Amino acid sequence: MAAVQDNAVEVTVKSPLGLHGRPAAHIVKLASSFNADVTVRNIESGEVGNCASILSLLVLAANQGTHLLLSATGADAAAALSAIADFFASGFNE
Repeated sequence: MAAVQDNAVEVTVKSPLGLHGRPAAHIVKLASSFNADVTVRNIESGEVGNCASILSLLVLAANQGTHLLLSATGADAAAALSAIADFFASGFNE
């Protein structure tokens, strides 16, 4: 499990396919299951996306090795970040 600090956690895209449609859809499902607003920022490009939007995630163009910063606000912020960070750590279960 990734360490969540100050309602933010850095993750790395491990999948050789990058952040594509299937994992983006799963991230949206995860983010929507918590009482939290979760955003993601591509650390290299500065592009920001909303984890509640597949299109917003795909626009990040996050290839394998891309470093992202997840952040969240809301009652379930830490739990949402932990669940999404764990999904990244698993390599999207691919």
